[in-house]
Amino acid sequence: MKKFLIIFFITSIFVLPVFPKEDRTTEEYLKQNKHISLMNFAGEHLVTKAIKQALKKEAPGKYHVKFKGYTLSSIKKGIFSYLEITGENVLVEDEIKLPYFNIKTTTDYNWIDYNQNPVVFKSDMDFDCIIHLSDTVVNKFIKEKDYQKVLDKVNKKAYPLFKLTGVMVKIKNDRLHTIMSYNFPLAPKEKDRTFMVTSKLKIVNNEIFPDNVSYNSVYGNLPIQKVINLINMVNPMNFVVKMADSKQSKAKIKEIKIVDDVVIINGTIHIKGEDK
Repeated sequence: MKKFLIIFFITSIFVLPVFPKEDRTTEEYLKQNKHISLMNFAGEHLVTKAIKQALKKEAPGKYHVKFKGYTLSSIKKGIFSYLEITGENVLVEDEIKLPYFNIKTTTDYNWIDYNQNPVVFKSDMDFDCIIHLSDTVVNKFIKEKDYQKVLDKVNKKAYPLFKLTGVMVKIKNDRLHTIMSYNFPLAPKEKDRTFMVTSKLKIVNNEIFPDNVSYNSVYGNLPIQKVINLINMVNPMNFVVKMADSKQSKAKIKEIKIVDDVVIINGTIHIKGEDK
C-alpha cells in the first residue's frame, strides 16, 4: 500500500459539483472580506454531500463531514477555509477495515487543484489527526514488501544465529504483542519457531518505540537489553506511522496509547504546497 490512509482520504474527496464562474480567490481577498450569502451555505451543503459520496465510493463506511468555504467561485477552484472528516469502520482497498479516524485542517486557507489527476496541493496545509489502528490493520500494512526491507536489515545483523521469516502483532489487554517467526540458517528446522515480546508504546524524537518490554520465561533467560534491541529494529508500529512521510508530507506524533485493544495515535500532518 503506497499511500498512507490519511493522504488517501484527503486526495479522494475532491469530486465536486459544478459552480458558477470564478471571482476573486486570492488568500488576501478571501480572508479580508466577509462572504455571507445563502448561495455560499447552499454551496457548502452540496460540497459536503459530494465529499461523503466520493468517500463512500472509494472506501465504504460511516462518515461525518464538516466543510467551510469562502465563496462559490473559490470552492470551484478548490479553495476552502475548513475541512473535517470523521470515519468509522471504513473499508480501504476492500481489505483493510479502519475502526476510526478524524482529520481536520488547522490552516484557514487551503487550496487543492482537484482538476488534476492525481490532485495537486497548491498551498501548504496542516491537519490534526486521530487514527485508531487494530491489529488487523497493522498486520495488513507489514505484509507490504517495503517491510521486508526492515527484516532484511535485521537478518544481516543476526546471521548466522537466526533468520526472521515473518512478523505479526496482536493487541490484547492494552498491550502490543509482537510475534516473530524465525529459523536457523545453518541448521534449518522443518517448522519455524516463534518468539513473542510484549510491550507498551512510547514516543521518542517523533518515532514510536516499545516501552516496558517483557517476554515469557519459556523462551529462556535472555538478556532483556538484547530483546529490546531486537524489537526496536523490528518495530512494526513505527513502520506503519512512517508511511505518512513523503517528499510532500510530514507526520508528527503527539501521543500514542493502547485503549480497548486498539492503538490510538494523535498527531499532525503537514503537506507542502506545489509552489512552496
